[in-house]
Amino acid sequence: MARSRPLTLQTFVYRTLAIRIAVMAVLVAAATTAAVYVIEGRNLRNLVVAEVQADVQSVARRTMEIVRAGEGGQHTAFRRALDERLAATNGRQGGRFVYIRFRGTGTDDEEVRMDHDYALIGPVVEFIRAHPPSGDETGITARIVMIDGAMHVYAALPIEYRGERVGVTQAVFAPAESVLAGIRKNLRRSAVITVLVVLATSALLYPVILLLARKLVAFSRNLLDANLESLAILAGAIAKRDSDTDVHNFRVTLYAVRLAEKLLLPASDIQTLIKGAFLHDVGKIGVRDNILLKPGGLDEQEFSQMKDHVRHGLDIVRGAIWLTDAAQVVGSHHEKFDGSGYPEGRAGEAIPLLARIFAVADVFDALTSRRPYKEPFSCETAVAQLEQGRGSHFDPDIVDAFLAISGDLHRRYAGRDDQGLRDEFQTVITRYFSGGDILLD
Repeated sequence: MARSRPLTLQTFVYRTLAIRIAVMAVLVAAATTAAVYVIEGRNLRNLVVAEVQADVQSVARRTMEIVRAGEGGQHTAFRRALDERLAATNGRQGGRFVYIRFRGTGTDDEEVRMDHDYALIGPVVEFIRAHPPSGDETGITARIVMIDGAMHVYAALPIEYRGERVGVTQAVFAPAESVLAGIRKNLRRSAVITVLVVLATSALLYPVILLLARKLVAFSRNLLDANLESLAILAGAIAKRDSDTDVHNFRVTLYAVRLAEKLLLPASDIQTLIKGAFLHDVGKIGVRDNILLKPGGLDEQEFSQMKDHVRHGLDIVRGAIWLTDAAQVVGSHHEKFDGSGYPEGRAGEAIPLLARIFAVADVFDALTSRRPYKEPFSCETAVAQLEQGRGSHFDPDIVDAFLAISGDLHRRYAGRDDQGLRDEFQTVITRYFSGGDILLD
């Protein structure tokens, strides 16, 4: 079991929340930039496609005009129209046609013009061969295609004469590098603006979130302070009825916490252990005075009534949401590892871990403390008693862990009833409840 370092709500808000906001801002910026990239790229590319469409349609119309004027057949008219159009667009800064083919319907005759000086003319020809017109086109088809990693515009247009299709024109247009550079520049600019807007928005929202978080921290501290006060009041009420319980609660809680730390329990479990240890005998409030304060031993019937303090304790802690988890200790601290304990006769790991830890601490403090009916045992005698109960009363692994620190704990806490003990208890409360903050594991 790895023990986590306590993380307070305030730390979570001021550090973790800030990191998460930054991460979310970056993610939103990335998603928004991607959307802008797609939209902006589509708009810019559509301009190029529209230009190609206009050129191809112009060639098709001029071809039909020449045919209708009787100035030549389809191929002659197409060549003439194409020459005129290429001459008109010669030197156009937006780019150039690098491949144009006219193929008649129902024939293998075709007219091809290609720019042999174009570096990618080979891949362009291969692309055209791999994408022959389907023959069922009803209008111009134009789209962006990537040929050998470079952006091109491919267009296919059916040509009709007197209501009948006479051929199909295919063309590949290569945008000028200046056009491509403009697209990349606009995309970069849009991306940068988007990122800056998102980050600026996050930066403006962070102080607002921080202000709300500070109020949340204050409310949490007030609530936890009230809960801790309730814990102290309940423990004090027990002390009013049993003069030994007050100091016993301080000592046994410190023993239990140090043992839990030795076992590397997480901070959240130690919080629960503190509440359960401090209130383990809270149910004695419901036990009659003639039994609770009886100077001698209890008979069987009286002991049966004394055991009811566990049930009374569970009723009390389960009545408050903040104390509900303390039921692990309150309800099971008299169970024994071999199943001979009460109230349910649980055995082994069926007993909550925190209750098994507390049982060792509770008995050790009882053995090393002065009671009206006995003197305190030495550390060695108490340890021998724990070892004797190893595997029957106590979890063997927990006993082994406690024995490793028993000498030091005995020197620090055994028999003490002074302000220093209470100060150390308060230090533990401050550490694990972080001075009023909630611990987040």
